[in-house]
Amino acid sequence: MTLNYACVSGRIKLVLYDDRPESSTKGELTEIFLGPDNYALVIVPPCVWNGFKGMSEPAAIVANCATHPHDPARSERLDPFDNNIPYRWDVSHQ
Repeated sequence: MTLNYACVSGRIKLVLYDDRPESSTKGELTEIFLGPDNYALVIVPPCVWNGFKGMSEPAAIVANCATHPHDPARSERLDPFDNNIPYRWDVSHQ
């Protein structure tokens, strides 16, 4: 499923990690800050790990117009603090 993220209110930090075996960007991390100063639509291809964190008060609002309806039974999740992905959410990387 392809994800299409936009931050329609507030500010978020979006992190992408490409773990696809045949990808030319395998192993790469991408950190994107979205908000009023960087309004964009971010397209996340299938099988790219992703997560986001609110960076503003009050809370941010994120729209995701995915190409398929969400099915929790088909979703894979990783604990963001298990170090499966080389990223530290507790550090500000701005």
